[in-house]
Amino acid sequence: MSVLDEELHSAATAAAAGDREAVRRMTATLWPQVVRYCRTRVGNSTQVTRPADEVAQQALLAVARQLPSLACSDHPVREVYRVVSRTVADAQGGSGSPDLPAEVARLLHGLDPTAREIVLLRVIDGLSAHDTAGVLGLPVGRVLVVQHEALRALRAKVA
Repeated sequence: MSVLDEELHSAATAAAAGDREAVRRMTATLWPQVVRYCRTRVGNSTQVTRPADEVAQQALLAVARQLPSLACSDHPVREVYRVVSRTVADAQGGSGSPDLPAEVARLLHGLDPTAREIVLLRVIDGLSAHDTAGVLGLPVGRVLVVQHEALRALRAKVA
């Protein structure tokens, strides 16, 4: 279990038991990562119907509703990202496609969807390979190989 997993597990356990300070602590811990995830996938352009920060708030509320399952989970970070990704997909009308800056979107366009999601989770969101594997339901070795191949392909496009 990672340090973040341990911190979330203890906070979720206390929050599920009714400790309001634990809910605040958990929200404070998750907020920067959830906002970064939502901004990456929803964007803050004028074309989006709901701003990323609003989607992030909704996602944290969805996470708060899942406190009992987070308290029971061995890897709460994975569960949080699953809940947040579903919330983002719902906010985008189920499309789940990120609204990235044009140059980044252009670079990522050539990658297959799994490779693109691995790059987003690992590089932009800063998840570990272990947590990324858990979020996507892939073996850790596969995540590392796909990430390596995707980054090599992106370097070749830039060069």
